[in-house]
Amino acid sequence: MLKQLENTIRQHRLLSPGQHLLVAVSGGADSVALLCALRKLAPALKLRLTVAHLNHRIRGRAADRDADFVRRLARKLKLPVIVGSTDVPRLARQEALSLEMAARKARYDFLARAAKRIRADKIATAHTADDQAETVLLKLVRGAGPRGLAGISRQASIRGASVVRPLLEVTRKD
Repeated sequence: MLKQLENTIRQHRLLSPGQHLLVAVSGGADSVALLCALRKLAPALKLRLTVAHLNHRIRGRAADRDADFVRRLARKLKLPVIVGSTDVPRLARQEALSLEMAARKARYDFLARAAKRIRADKIATAHTADDQAETVLLKLVRGAGPRGLAGISRQASIRGASVVRPLLEVTRKD
Protein backbone atom coordinates (compact mmCIF):
# COMPACT_ATOMS: atom_id res chain seq x y z
CA MET A 1 0.00 0.00 0.00
CA LEU A 2 2.85 2.41 0.81
CA LYS A 3 4.37 2.02 -2.64
CA GLN A 4 0.96 2.48 -4.31
CA LEU A 5 0.34 5.64 -2.27
CA GLU A 6 3.76 7.07 -3.08
CA ASN A 7 3.32 6.27 -6.79
CA THR A 8 -0.12 7.95 -6.85
CA ILE A 9 1.22 11.06 -5.12
CA ARG A 10 4.14 11.34 -7.53
CA GLN A 11 2.31 10.31 -10.73
CA HIS A 12 -0.58 12.73 -10.21
CA ARG A 13 1.56 15.44 -8.59
CA LEU A 14 -0.77 15.60 -5.60
CA LEU A 15 1.89 16.98 -3.26
CA SER A 16 5.14 18.88 -3.58
CA PRO A 17 8.23 18.77 -1.36
CA GLY A 18 8.03 21.20 1.54
CA GLN A 19 4.25 21.33 1.71
CA HIS A 20 2.26 21.37 4.94
CA LEU A 21 -0.54 18.80 4.77
CA LEU A 22 -3.61 18.73 7.00
CA VAL A 23 -4.66 15.07 7.26
CA ALA A 24 -8.37 14.48 7.99
CA VAL A 25 -8.65 11.58 10.45
CA SER A 26 -12.04 10.27 11.58
CA GLY A 27 -10.56 7.48 13.65
CA GLY A 28 -11.76 4.84 11.20
CA ALA A 29 -9.51 2.34 9.43
CA ASP A 30 -9.16 4.25 6.14
CA SER A 31 -8.13 7.59 7.63
CA VAL A 32 -5.84 5.99 10.21
CA ALA A 33 -4.15 4.00 7.43
CA LEU A 34 -3.73 7.21 5.40
CA LEU A 35 -2.20 9.03 8.36
CA CYS A 36 0.20 6.21 9.23
CA ALA A 37 1.26 5.81 5.59
CA LEU A 38 1.80 9.54 5.12
CA ARG A 39 3.78 9.64 8.38
CA LYS A 40 6.12 6.97 6.96
CA LEU A 41 6.42 8.74 3.59
CA ALA A 42 6.73 12.29 4.98
CA PRO A 43 10.53 12.34 5.29
CA ALA A 44 11.10 11.09 1.72
CA LEU A 45 8.42 13.40 0.32
CA LYS A 46 9.58 16.28 2.56
CA LEU A 47 6.10 16.88 3.96
CA ARG A 48 4.98 18.45 7.22
CA LEU A 49 1.82 16.87 8.65
CA THR A 50 -0.91 18.08 10.99
CA VAL A 51 -3.82 15.85 12.03
CA ALA A 52 -7.42 17.14 12.01
CA HIS A 53 -10.49 15.51 13.54
CA LEU A 54 -14.08 16.74 13.75
CA ASN A 55 -16.46 15.32 16.35
CA HIS A 56 -19.85 15.51 14.60
CA ARG A 57 -21.66 14.95 17.94
CA ILE A 58 -23.90 12.36 16.32
CA ARG A 59 -22.81 9.25 18.25
CA GLY A 60 -22.45 10.57 21.81
CA ARG A 61 -19.70 8.95 23.87
CA ALA A 62 -18.52 6.84 20.93
CA ALA A 63 -17.72 10.06 19.04
CA ASP A 64 -15.88 11.41 22.10
CA ARG A 65 -13.83 8.21 22.20
CA ASP A 66 -12.96 8.65 18.50
CA ALA A 67 -11.70 12.18 19.22
CA ASP A 68 -9.62 10.89 22.16
CA PHE A 69 -8.23 8.09 19.98
CA VAL A 70 -7.17 10.56 17.28
CA ARG A 71 -5.51 12.81 19.89
CA ARG A 72 -3.57 9.84 21.33
CA LEU A 73 -2.59 8.61 17.86
CA ALA A 74 -1.28 12.05 16.86
CA ARG A 75 0.69 12.26 20.12
CA LYS A 76 2.14 8.78 19.50
CA LEU A 77 3.15 9.80 15.97
CA LYS A 78 4.56 13.08 17.36
CA LEU A 79 2.27 15.15 15.14
CA PRO A 80 0.27 18.29 15.95
CA VAL A 81 -3.48 17.76 16.09
CA ILE A 82 -6.55 19.97 15.78
CA VAL A 83 -9.83 18.62 17.14
CA GLY A 84 -13.11 20.40 16.58
CA SER A 85 -16.73 19.70 17.47
CA THR A 86 -19.96 20.59 15.67
CA ASP A 87 -23.55 19.74 16.55
CA VAL A 88 -24.37 18.18 13.17
CA PRO A 89 -27.92 17.07 14.10
CA ARG A 90 -28.75 20.71 14.96
CA LEU A 91 -27.08 21.93 11.75
CA ALA A 92 -29.15 19.43 9.75
CA ARG A 93 -32.38 20.72 11.31
CA GLN A 94 -31.45 24.39 10.90
CA GLU A 95 -30.45 24.08 7.26
CA ALA A 96 -32.99 21.39 6.26
CA LEU A 97 -30.23 18.97 5.25
CA SER A 98 -29.93 15.22 5.61
CA LEU A 99 -27.66 14.19 8.47
CA GLU A 100 -25.11 12.94 5.92
CA MET A 101 -25.08 16.23 3.99
CA ALA A 102 -24.87 18.29 7.18
CA ALA A 103 -21.93 16.16 8.38
CA ARG A 104 -20.14 16.63 5.05
CA LYS A 105 -20.74 20.39 5.14
CA ALA A 106 -19.54 20.66 8.75
CA ARG A 107 -16.48 18.52 8.05
CA TYR A 108 -15.31 20.51 5.02
CA ASP A 109 -16.05 23.84 6.75
CA PHE A 110 -13.93 22.70 9.72
CA LEU A 111 -11.10 21.40 7.54
CA ALA A 112 -10.99 24.57 5.43
CA ARG A 113 -10.90 26.79 8.55
CA ALA A 114 -8.22 24.62 10.17
CA ALA A 115 -6.08 24.58 7.01
CA LYS A 116 -6.30 28.35 6.75
CA ARG A 117 -5.47 28.84 10.43
CA ILE A 118 -2.30 26.72 10.31
CA ARG A 119 -1.46 27.74 6.74
CA ALA A 120 -1.59 24.18 5.43
CA ASP A 121 -1.03 23.92 1.70
CA LYS A 122 -3.46 21.03 1.22
CA ILE A 123 -5.95 18.80 3.00
CA ALA A 124 -5.75 15.01 2.55
CA THR A 125 -8.83 12.83 2.94
CA ALA A 126 -8.95 9.04 2.96
CA HIS A 127 -11.39 8.30 0.15
CA THR A 128 -10.51 4.89 -1.33
CA ALA A 129 -11.21 3.00 -4.55
CA ASP A 130 -14.21 1.45 -2.74
CA ASP A 131 -15.64 4.93 -2.07
CA GLN A 132 -15.06 5.77 -5.73
CA ALA A 133 -17.05 2.72 -6.87
CA GLU A 134 -19.88 3.47 -4.41
CA THR A 135 -20.09 7.08 -5.62
CA VAL A 136 -20.36 6.10 -9.27
CA LEU A 137 -22.98 3.41 -8.51
CA LEU A 138 -25.07 5.84 -6.45
CA LYS A 139 -24.97 8.40 -9.25
CA LEU A 140 -25.95 5.72 -11.78
CA VAL A 141 -28.89 4.60 -9.64
CA ARG A 142 -30.02 8.23 -9.30
CA GLY A 143 -30.10 8.50 -13.10
CA ALA A 144 -27.07 10.66 -13.76
CA GLY A 145 -26.01 11.00 -17.37
CA PRO A 146 -22.44 10.42 -18.63
CA ARG A 147 -21.24 13.81 -17.41
CA GLY A 148 -22.84 13.36 -13.99
CA LEU A 149 -21.31 9.92 -13.51
CA ALA A 150 -17.87 11.31 -12.70
CA GLY A 151 -16.55 9.86 -9.49
CA ILE A 152 -14.54 11.47 -6.73
CA SER A 153 -11.72 13.63 -8.08
CA ARG A 154 -8.14 13.20 -6.90
CA GLN A 155 -7.89 16.95 -6.34
CA ALA A 156 -10.56 19.53 -5.64
CA SER A 157 -11.02 23.00 -4.27
CA ILE A 158 -13.55 22.95 -1.45
CA ARG A 159 -14.35 26.08 0.55
CA GLY A 160 -11.24 27.67 -0.93
CA ALA A 161 -9.01 24.85 0.30
CA SER A 162 -7.08 22.44 -1.89
CA VAL A 163 -8.15 18.85 -1.11
CA VAL A 164 -6.26 15.76 -2.28
CA ARG A 165 -7.40 12.15 -2.10
CA PRO A 166 -4.26 10.02 -2.43
CA LEU A 167 -5.95 6.69 -1.58
CA LEU A 168 -8.33 6.64 -4.56
CA GLU A 169 -6.31 3.85 -6.20
CA VAL A 170 -6.11 1.79 -3.00
CA THR A 171 -8.89 -0.58 -1.91
CA ARG A 172 -10.21 -0.74 1.63
CA LYS A 173 -8.86 -4.29 1.83
CA ASP A 174 -5.34 -3.01 1.03
